[in-house]
Amino acid sequence: MVASNRVVDISVDPRDERRRRRRALLRIGIPLGGVALMIATILFIAFYADRANRDGALGLSNDLLVTLEQRIGIEVSAYLEPAARVARILRDTLHDGALGDRLPLVETFSRSLLREIPQIANLNFADEDGNFVLVRGGHDDGIDVKLVENVPGPRRVTWIHRNAAGDEVGREEDPTDTYDPRTRSWYEGALANDHLFWTGIYIFFSQRVPGITASAKYRNPNGRLYLFGVDITLDALSHFLGSLEIGRTGRAVIIDDTGQLIASPRGSAMLRQIKGELAALRIDELGDDVLTHAYDRFRIEGAGHRVIEVGDRRYISAVTPIKGAGHNWSTMIVVPEDDFVGFVARNNRKALVMSLVIVAVATLLASLLVRQGLRADRNARLLLERQSVITRQSGAFASLASDASLFDPEQSLQSRTLTETLANVTDARRASIWALQDGGPILRCEDSFDRETGGHVDGLELHRDELPELFSHLLAGEEIEVADAARDRRTMELHQVLSAFGTRALLAMPVRRNDRVVGSVWLEDAPGTAGSRDFVRAVANMVALRLADASIAPVAREPGAIGKPITAPETVVRNFAADLRPAEIDPSALHAEIYPGMAVMVLRFTDAMAMAVRLSGVPRCISDEIGCALQQIATDNGIPYLKLAGHEIVAAAGFNPADSGAATVIADMALAIRDRCIALFEESERSHAFQIGIDCSLAIGGAVGNEPRVFNLWGDAVHIAGAMAASALPGTVQATEAAYQRLREDFLFRPRGRFYLPRVGDARTFVLAGRL
Repeated sequence: MVASNRVVDISVDPRDERRRRRRALLRIGIPLGGVALMIATILFIAFYADRANRDGALGLSNDLLVTLEQRIGIEVSAYLEPAARVARILRDTLHDGALGDRLPLVETFSRSLLREIPQIANLNFADEDGNFVLVRGGHDDGIDVKLVENVPGPRRVTWIHRNAAGDEVGREEDPTDTYDPRTRSWYEGALANDHLFWTGIYIFFSQRVPGITASAKYRNPNGRLYLFGVDITLDALSHFLGSLEIGRTGRAVIIDDTGQLIASPRGSAMLRQIKGELAALRIDELGDDVLTHAYDRFRIEGAGHRVIEVGDRRYISAVTPIKGAGHNWSTMIVVPEDDFVGFVARNNRKALVMSLVIVAVATLLASLLVRQGLRADRNARLLLERQSVITRQSGAFASLASDASLFDPEQSLQSRTLTETLANVTDARRASIWALQDGGPILRCEDSFDRETGGHVDGLELHRDELPELFSHLLAGEEIEVADAARDRRTMELHQVLSAFGTRALLAMPVRRNDRVVGSVWLEDAPGTAGSRDFVRAVANMVALRLADASIAPVAREPGAIGKPITAPETVVRNFAADLRPAEIDPSALHAEIYPGMAVMVLRFTDAMAMAVRLSGVPRCISDEIGCALQQIATDNGIPYLKLAGHEIVAAAGFNPADSGAATVIADMALAIRDRCIALFEESERSHAFQIGIDCSLAIGGAVGNEPRVFNLWGDAVHIAGAMAASALPGTVQATEAAYQRLREDFLFRPRGRFYLPRVGDARTFVLAGRL
């Protein structure tokens, strides 16, 4: 386990923190605790009422389902029993057969049965020779009689149609009819059974509808066999199930012990095609997940009532055998639990909503009490903070006033004391003073103090042609305050510089002298500027006298830079020797080679979308064109190292210590690729989304990886060149002081300012403008 030390804020008094917590408990805890207790009580009552009402509703629903199952059982028994009685009556009455001279009696008897018992679809009469008579209901209360005369003589199938009076209205023969009663299930079942036989559900040959048949046999004293069958369609049972109201969306079906559907609210939808023939569906073939789940539970646990879950809903399932039907049939009912207990949840929600009125009133009163208490504590805290700010500002004014020469134009400007005071009073991460030079086109940093490092830098220059938007607002005397420099149009260009230091927020206070802006005071990442704005404005007025003269005087420039000859810059302690490696590095202990005089250029792209834009007339994008140009430049100038990594390209020369022209070829390459990039971006109507950095110092390189091994370069030169590229203005080449010292005789530079470089310290940077 990794242990970590607790971070303690030593600026906070523990006793004050405890007192603040006690006040918060009194101001907030007690009122909110009372409201929470009230809410908890209401929720407990609502939960208890919901459970009690739900249990009561489920008990009533169980009684309802039992009654419904009994009703379905009675309905099924009443639907099937007449067919059984008719089959017995036919056997006992027409035991000598139904053909020949007895056909008129059969027709009369059948017409009466079909009219009195509507669920009977067909009456069937057959003998052991395959002779068959079928009587069914016809048009206008008539009957249709089908005669199959199998023996003696050739097979003949005849349809006879009679009206309600018994008169024959039509007769035709059907030579295509192949019906043989001896192959039907009702015949075979009755033949093998001495009692009444019930078939399973099947599709009737003539009507093509699902149904069942009750059949019985009779053998006369001569041994001749006669069979009688009564067909019943199941559509009426399906219509009956469809008429039942079981909750809002519940449904009931009748199944047998094999899962085959006997009746369903969907009626004829129970049929399916199997090899061109209609057949009844099984329950798991309906595509109803709830019925399938209920049937699976029934097969495992048997009949009974239970609650099942399908998806995220709960259903009540009830499976009960139907007694008295003569079959292994069962009623299956499924209904969403919400259909029975949903009203309980709705009523509870309504009661809860009404209870919310009480809670809202109590919360309003508690919030008023809390608000009043917090306002009193906040006002007291603001008063203490304001008093602390005033005390610090008073001390700062006294400290500044104690040094009368600080703002004397005749004396050198001691700005370091001033920026330190600004940063400490305002808690800003960085405070700086900027002076306008040469009448306004240049903004030069007189001094910048970083509170985190305690270091001072100066000399950084910002040019109006590089930051036109920022200069237009500064020269207009506008106070600029932004929380995110990258999102404000006034500081979007400046964000490229600030981002190198990790700065996000900025307050820029103009320095005026005689209604003329002569400079600016900047605070970077200040936590709050509302209480310190007047102090910053006062400091800006103090430094106005000194900056007024500085804005008119010419700017001192480096020897060899663009512009007028100038005085030499102040001496900065830095090692400009080629060998910058630390003394503790032992080259013999390394598996790589140290190159002390390496010249490195880093080209950095800042807009991924701009790099992918296809150029007109050229089948390549900008990034491809730039890569090709770099390869050609490296080949022409003998640059041995060129690598592309993500959005950066690194070029290096100087692997041979005797090579004194490494810095020159790298600088030439930087200028050439800068001009090429500017042309490509202008051609694509895009902004200059690239930055270039140059450094001349130590680097380490060696082959890495398995075969084929790859040469890699790293160290100070690569790191610092990357930092120069990251902080350069878009479309420019920024060089370190080490690179400037090597190139100033042959190239034009202008000073950019001071930066802090790791293991080097304060260092000046320069913008490479061109060749002499």
